[in-house]
Amino acid sequence: MESIKVESLESQVSYRIREMIRQRILTKGEKVKERALCELLGVSRTPVREALRTLKSEGLIDIIPNKGAFVSEPSIENVREIFEVMTLLEGEASRLAAERMTDEELEKLEVLHNELKHHHTDKNSDRYLEANTQCHKYIRSLAKNQLLYELIRSLHDKILLYRTQQLNKEGRFDQSIMEHEELLEAFRNRDSHEAERAMKKHLKNQEEALIAMHRII
Repeated sequence: MESIKVESLESQVSYRIREMIRQRILTKGEKVKERALCELLGVSRTPVREALRTLKSEGLIDIIPNKGAFVSEPSIENVREIFEVMTLLEGEASRLAAERMTDEELEKLEVLHNELKHHHTDKNSDRYLEANTQCHKYIRSLAKNQLLYELIRSLHDKILLYRTQQLNKEGRFDQSIMEHEELLEAFRNRDSHEAERAMKKHLKNQEEALIAMHRII
């Protein structure tokens, strides 16, 4: 891993730690060793501590006085609560996106969807999840509401540790791409109500898969 550039140290360190959690280099309940992170990332302790405080506000890190920082372990109840709110907000974002997107933006969404299909065909779940994240981010941006975008992003970050596990549930990989097909068809038809319904269905199924995996990891 390359040393971090001088600019935006805290945000870059935060990003690196998020990725370490997403890739399960850091696992739930594990203590985050500041000195090791400093050596790995080539930075001092100050940006690392600032990044850990940022990640604490996102729900990814617990900081316990006199003990240190640990990767957060959200409960099933936490996951359900997050999904209840996220489903409403992301459903609304999809409704607005269907109403507000241009033909050119729909074409870009088609490109992102084709990338999803490619990774599904190759059974490459890691690349699929990366493309899936980009697809969801782009749909949120098409709602053209920055506050809504940021609220959804913050909720996604809170379940980062478990989002990456959902495709391990039997049948979920195939189910996910079919849900994206339904969602894209709604956007093609500019059907805002169907887009909202399809997104809510997609997230509900994702919630069930995540909770099922949560019980065994």
